[in-house]
Amino acid sequence: MHQLDHQLRELQLIRCSLMPGELFSFTLPAEDAAIWSSLLDALDSGVDGEIEPPANDTSLCTATFSIKLPGSPVWFEVQVPEGPIRRSDVFIRGENVSRDRQEHWQSIISQSIAEVQDSEFPIYELLSLHLLPRLHERNDSLRPSTSPGPPSETHTHHPGKFHAFLTSHHLVSATKRKLMKGWSSELHITGFAKVGYPGLIYAEGDKENVEEFVRNVKAMNWLALRVRFVERVEPVCSQAANIGNEWVEVQKISEALELMRKKGRESCITKHGIGNSSK
Repeated sequence: MHQLDHQLRELQLIRCSLMPGELFSFTLPAEDAAIWSSLLDALDSGVDGEIEPPANDTSLCTATFSIKLPGSPVWFEVQVPEGPIRRSDVFIRGENVSRDRQEHWQSIISQSIAEVQDSEFPIYELLSLHLLPRLHERNDSLRPSTSPGPPSETHTHHPGKFHAFLTSHHLVSATKRKLMKGWSSELHITGFAKVGYPGLIYAEGDKENVEEFVRNVKAMNWLALRVRFVERVEPVCSQAANIGNEWVEVQKISEALELMRKKGRESCITKHGIGNSSK
């Protein structure tokens, strides 16, 4: 595969698989950032064949991007290498980051790079399987804990259920389907996988379990996987909430829509341009 084409496909994979709240941006001069963004947009639009740099640009600069979490004092910056990823390609950036904290993250980065060297898309795996989960854990640990109030107040602030919706170019692999079925049982996740073209995945459960399920799904190899949302479930009537409390597979988009319609959440799919609303 042409080197530029491979770099773009890895950037596309990274950008499409970000969890809600994870922010991707090129850290380049405006003109260079616009060139890389246009190349990525061309890939997103489904251009056939390998993508080439603009004809008038004979020295395309190295792609450099950052991924940040809102409110996080540190973030990652990555240079996309032409060869194997090296420690010098990944930087920890931040506001008032101490030397000890810098060394701590540098150690994590070095260890993680060693684990992804054999991957086809090492930067994607480095970020999605190692660095971003660590950053989320750190941010969660810095959030102030709340004191439990009276029973009624505790109930009011209960985190409730979360749900996630992911799409991919296709979902055919028997291995992936078996793994998701197993994870749904282990993590007490309900929902469905729509197999074939396109692939649709909807998961509902406790916040931590849904986030772990999504991380597991992202860790597998996909073509154009997109995390559409991971968010709190809006309240629905108890009768609708109890519909479909299991993990199932469906073959058609219409079947997926019917499952969501029964739960009062049809728009969770249709607002992403998938299927037609019955309303």
